[in-house]
Amino acid sequence: MAKTKGKTKDAKQETPLRAETGRRAGAASLSQAESGPSPATGAPAAQGHLPLFYERPRPLHLTEHADLALKTPANFAFAATTVALPILLGEFLAAGKDYPIVFGPGDVPAPVAFMGLGKGENLFVQPDGTWRRGAYVPAYVRRYPFLLVDSPENKRRILFVDEASPNVTRGKGTPLVADGKPTEAAKNALKFCEAYAFDQQKTREFCEALVAQDLLETRNITITLPGGLDLIVWETSSRMVIDAGSSEVRSTM
Repeated sequence: MAKTKGKTKDAKQETPLRAETGRRAGAASLSQAESGPSPATGAPAAQGHLPLFYERPRPLHLTEHADLALKTPANFAFAATTVALPILLGEFLAAGKDYPIVFGPGDVPAPVAFMGLGKGENLFVQPDGTWRRGAYVPAYVRRYPFLLVDSPENKRRILFVDEASPNVTRGKGTPLVADGKPTEAAKNALKFCEAYAFDQQKTREFCEALVAQDLLETRNITITLPGGLDLIVWETSSRMVIDAGSSEVRSTM
């Protein structure tokens, strides 16, 4: 974990999945719970920049997605080339046991956990698509293929599902809709996404407090991998860079 200049309170131990949902502002729902017209649009960011992993997110619809199902067990191959993943405040204690956590660039630096040392390398996704046994699986990965999106029109949050996800199928699998109603799998996905959104807001507030108190420092590090390959990881005020192949080994940690 990236060190700060001063002491901060310990992060809460529960993961976003266990976070309490009763005091959150606003409500969340499945799209068109009354089985109305199928939503053809409405992807996050107006079909613009999409979050990591998401390719074709759509509101989970009780009619359009009547035969949509989740493949089980989940296959994490979609994250096999992801070297860093977003991490939440509520995950710091659990994730920090397995991954270095650093704060990325930006006006409000966000915490990320490093999965590997080389570009396109996630050391925790195994060749068969499973996550390394015993290692913590970040909530961002567990949330996929679902996503909670604000709906300004009715002041509710709507559950989206990435139709392009390799873990989503038609027919066989764990159904998301049965007899025109959301299944327990869909309800659990909604609860998880609500909890994730809540902890995401708390994480942003935490990071804003770190910036306000000037508690973050830029650190530079060079790592020599087995076999003699040198890996330089350094951070500037505008970007974080990973560079392999340097002949010089030094550390300013």
